[in-house]
Amino acid sequence: MDKEAIRSELNREPFIPLRLHLKGGRTFDVPFRQVAHIVSSGVLVFIGLKEGTHSAKGYDRFAFANIERIEHRTNGRKRKKAS
Repeated sequence: MDKEAIRSELNREPFIPLRLHLKGGRTFDVPFRQVAHIVSSGVLVFIGLKEGTHSAKGYDRFAFANIERIEHRTNGRKRKKAS
């Protein structure tokens, strides 16, 4: 995926939570802006980072070319169908 397309999604005002879908089926949720950062070679994602803290359980990084698509999330949860 294009670096500028990803950058615009991460810098969007107001920020919209999103899910990054990678080639091979892996996904990464980005519930708030500080979870994902653009680095020279791709995207750095902090895993288990809670909003307002600086402590994450881990991180992963991947090249822009490995991002297949970006899915916008309404509030980080899937909507339930009304019955």
